Amino acid sequence: MKNRYLYVTLLTMLALSSQAQTEKGAGPRLVVNITIDQLRNDYPALFDDGCVYEQGFYPFSQIDLSSAISSVMTGTTPFYHTVTADKWLDRSTLQTVAATPNDIAVSTISDELKMATKGEGKVCAIATKKETAALSAGHNADKIVWNDDKKKKWNAISLTDKALQILIQEELGQDSIPDLLLLTYENKEQNKSDNETLNNALVKLVSEIEKLIGKDNTLFVVTSSGYADENISEYAKYNIPTGVYYTNRTANLLNMYMGALWGQGKYVEGTYRNHLYLNHQLLESKRIALSDATMKAKEFLLQMTGVKSVSTHLYEQHMGDLVIELNPGWQMQNDDTHEQIQTKQQLAYFPIIFYGANIPAERVKTPVSIERIAPTISKAIRIRAPNACMATPLF
Repeated sequence: MKNRYLYVTLLTMLALSSQAQTEKGAGPRLVVNITIDQLRNDYPALFDDGCVYEQGFYPFSQIDLSSAISSVMTGTTPFYHTVTADKWLDRSTLQTVAATPNDIAVSTISDELKMATKGEGKVCAIATKKETAALSAGHNADKIVWNDDKKKKWNAISLTDKALQILIQEELGQDSIPDLLLLTYENKEQNKSDNETLNNALVKLVSEIEKLIGKDNTLFVVTSSGYADENISEYAKYNIPTGVYYTNRTANLLNMYMGALWGQGKYVEGTYRNHLYLNHQLLESKRIALSDATMKAKEFLLQMTGVKSVSTHLYEQHMGDLVIELNPGWQMQNDDTHEQIQTKQQLAYFPIIFYGANIPAERVKTPVSIERIAPTISKAIRIRAPNACMATPLF
């Protein structure tokens, strides 16, 4: 009886092990995550038989490409992952610096894949710019590819060709251990020719990967950076309220105001775009509480034409102490260099698309935060979601 019991137990264990292996191999072998910069709701028709969430949104304002990609890959907002923009002011040097993977303060999908597979799951990223490719890959990348030939501009087809080349070279999706292929396409011009090029590039990418890996073995995820460069050149022509916010002039006026309150000094030690950085050392030497200084500054700034709101971000990484939100239709200009600073408008909605991997076609009109992309991918490939992600999978 004892031997029979051990025999039955052994058979049960083998059956459970076989079932676990089957379930493990049932997930996609390759995840292709595609971020299309400034994609609106006119997504490529080839994804019509995917699961399309028609009203995606970013749960924070002042979005740009770096903050968008970092949010998708971490499943959380800049408050936690700390990549607040493409660039910001380094307080120690008062020089602008670009965001890098080292600035991502939490884990990403790629980090979790590496930990779950003991480093065997591969992570490859392709983008036009090095900074974009590096950020999308996070802290753990096997390969990042970008256009380092400034004389030869990449288009969507060029990027797709590079992606397919990497796919073959790195043997992505060739075993049961999932891999990540991360692509960022540009779609800034929004003209017919560029849209056709992007559509053709995506058709080529998807069809070639389906031939090499199989549609059922590949999960394609497509979404937008969630903003558009705002073109306000014709606002005045049609009597739409507009104006110019001068970055350095604002800092000088605030310095004069605070100097009248507390004596001469450079109270604003630096500016970048709509961020103002106060001189903490000066305030401390004058025994002025930082909270009092920001309150007075906020009261002053709100009286300026074109300023809609002022938020404080004391001691937050990569943020100014004061961040100004302008009225819609206003633009920024550096009055020392006369540089026009491109303003960005948050898109009302954009698609989040899941395609392949036996996902049934569906249209969902309920608004969905991009925070839910990371846990959905993580569940599909059976790994833990990034460690700051508090959102639930979509399916």
